[in-house]
Amino acid sequence: MQLQTSWIGATLARLSLLLAALIVAPLLPAAEQISSVRVWNAPDNTRVVFDLTGPVTHQLFTLNAPDRVVIDIPNAEKTRALDLVDFKGGPLVNVRSAAQANGDLRVVLDLDRRLNPKSFLLKPSDQYGHRLVIDLEQVGAKAGTAARPQAPAAAPVSQPKSYSTAKSYSTMGSGRDIVVAIDAGHGGEDPGAIGPSGTREKDIVLQISRRIYNVLKVEQGIKPVLIRTGDYFVPLATRREMARRKYNADLFVSVHADAFDNHRARGASVFALSRRGATSTLARVLAEKENQSDAIGGVQINNADEMVTSVIYDLAMEGSMEHSIKVGSMVLREMGGVTHLHKKQLEQAGFAVLKSPDIPSILVETGFISNPTEERNLKSQDHQVKLSRAIGRGIIAYFDQHPPPGTYFAARKQQRDAQQHRIARGETLSEIAQRYRVDLAALMQYNQLTTTDLIREGQVLRIPHS
Repeated sequence: MQLQTSWIGATLARLSLLLAALIVAPLLPAAEQISSVRVWNAPDNTRVVFDLTGPVTHQLFTLNAPDRVVIDIPNAEKTRALDLVDFKGGPLVNVRSAAQANGDLRVVLDLDRRLNPKSFLLKPSDQYGHRLVIDLEQVGAKAGTAARPQAPAAAPVSQPKSYSTAKSYSTMGSGRDIVVAIDAGHGGEDPGAIGPSGTREKDIVLQISRRIYNVLKVEQGIKPVLIRTGDYFVPLATRREMARRKYNADLFVSVHADAFDNHRARGASVFALSRRGATSTLARVLAEKENQSDAIGGVQINNADEMVTSVIYDLAMEGSMEHSIKVGSMVLREMGGVTHLHKKQLEQAGFAVLKSPDIPSILVETGFISNPTEERNLKSQDHQVKLSRAIGRGIIAYFDQHPPPGTYFAARKQQRDAQQHRIARGETLSEIAQRYRVDLAALMQYNQLTTTDLIREGQVLRIPHS
C-alpha cells in the first residue's frame, strides 16, 4: 500500500511539472526564421535581402583579413535557406551561419573586397513580409545614397543646364549630342506588375529599354544612356538625379507595363507629370502604384526632405512640363501606328519619377501586362522591336522640331530652315521637289501653296526637311 501511494505521488508530481511546462511554453516567444535570401548585384553595390517570418532586431559589424560582415540576430533560427544562396558572381562569395551560446543567430557574409555595409529593416508591404536589407557599397561611395549604375557609353558629366537657354557646351562636329536617359522601371527587389503567366514587368521593360537604346544609338546627334542596365533596384529619386547630374540628359523616358484588376483593360499609354491632379482615375491609380516602388524595392525615405525638394522642384518645373507634353504626344502618336492605345491623348498624373525640374520627362506604359493577350505581345521580340522603333521615332521627331541649343540637331535645323530655292524660268514644283528629294505635298504646305500653278520665275521657296 505504501509503494502504491509513493507511485501515485510521483506520477502526480510529473503531471504537475508537465502542466506547468504547457502553461509557461506559450509565454515564450517563438524564434523567427529566415525563409529565403536574395542577392542583387548592381554596378557599384550589392544588396542582400533576408526574408523573415516576423519582426527582429539585429546588430552589424565588420572584420577584415579576410573581409567579412557579421550580423547577429537575436531570437532567430538557422534554416536551410542560408545554405542555398545564389551569389550571382558578385563580391559576396559565401554566407555562413551558426547559433551562438546566448541564443542569437550569427550570419557571416564573406566578401572578396572591403565594402561599406549599411542595414535597415522593412515592414511587410505588397508581396513581401518582414525583411532585413544589407547594402554593401563600394568604399568611397557617399553614405546614405543608392547605387549609381554605369550605363553603356556614358555621357561626360557637365553642369546642369537650362533646357530653354543656350549655354556653352563642348561640341563635336557641328554640335553636341542630345542625351536621352532611358529608365527601365522597377528591378531587383521590385518586380513590378506580374502577368497571368508569371511574366515580370521589370524583365520586359528592361528588354524594351535596351531596344530603344539601340534604335537611338544609330541616330546621328543622339546619345542614349540606360539608367538601369541589369536586374537591381534603383530608388525613384536616384533615377531622376542620375539623368540630371550624372548624364546631363535632355530627355528622361521611363518605360513600364500597366496592370489593372480588370484583365480586359488593354492599350499603351504615355504620361507626363501633373501637379494639379490626374487626368483620369486610371492615371491616378497607376501613379500611386508606380510611386510605391521605393517601399517595395526597399529604401528609407525622409519625408521632410522629400517635401522640401518637391516645393523647390515645383518652382522650376513649368518649362520642362510644357516640353514633356510635346514629346509625349509625339511618342504616343507613333505608338498608335504599331499597337492599340488605351487613350488617344497623352495623360498626366503625379508620377514621382518624372519630377525633374529641368528635363522633359515622360513615362511610357507599353501595354497591360495583366491582359493575357498583351502579356504575350510584350514578351514577343517582334512586338518589342515595333514598340521601340515607334518610341524612337517619336523622340527623334520631337528633337527635330525642338532641338536644344548647341546640339547637332539645332545646327541641322538652322541649316535646313535656311535652305531656299529661287525658281528659274520653266521650272515646275514637281521638278523642284524631286531635285531636293522632298514630298510635293510637303513642299506646297511648307510654302502655303494651294495649287501647283501659282508659282512664278524668281519666286523664293523654302525647302522642308526631307
